[in-house]
Amino acid sequence: MLTPERVIGYYFGVITIAGGLSVLLAVRYTLRRWRSFPESGWKVQSFAIGVLGLIIASILEAPLLFLKTWVALAFAAGIVEESVKLLPLKFFERSQEWEKWKLVIGTGLFLGVVEGIMYTAGIFALNQPAYLVGVRLVLVGLHTVWAAITIGFLLGETGWKRFTGLAFSMIAHALYDLPPLAVADGYPGTVVAYLAGLSTGFLIVTPLMAKKAAELAGRLVPEKDEGTGEVPENIEETEEISASP
Repeated sequence: MLTPERVIGYYFGVITIAGGLSVLLAVRYTLRRWRSFPESGWKVQSFAIGVLGLIIASILEAPLLFLKTWVALAFAAGIVEESVKLLPLKFFERSQEWEKWKLVIGTGLFLGVVEGIMYTAGIFALNQPAYLVGVRLVLVGLHTVWAAITIGFLLGETGWKRFTGLAFSMIAHALYDLPPLAVADGYPGTVVAYLAGLSTGFLIVTPLMAKKAAELAGRLVPEKDEGTGEVPENIEETEEISASP
């Protein structure tokens, strides 16, 4: 008999192996684009906004957590957590597009790291299986990759296509959380298996979405000097002057 507990055991194994490979490939595409942009200070800002975003998300998700409406919590987590990663667009709205791109990805990274530390501490405190640490590590990578997919489409596409990445990230995040939370809600093994299959499908597609997002982000690359082929050091001043009336 296909019990929910057995399905979740298989699901965590798939996340650790297939999810890990998916994250590595997606990060590779993202890093390649990252290195094509000029250097910028992003760590402190991204860390601060990542922590702020996690606090906001925790407050918004708290009512569902207390009510123990687990399936609803999965969808809320997907919507809220992928949205708060876009806070840098508000706080640094005057920054250049490629800087915003870096800040959003950095926010996703630090949000995932801080959340991962908290959950890992809980794993050891509650004496849960050690392999769950691997699952949390994969989720840190996914938080980063989902942010890259969201911002790549948002800044690189036009019209309604801009929101393709955000929609994908929200759905992928919700589906990632759904199988174990469906078990907590008492769903049968067949339903949990179906949800796990959907989540796995999104994991497989994630590197393709990350590659497309990285290609779109290429439109944010500052123009290079025709004589030297390098990005001018005073590019920010140049763009501010050209934007003046």
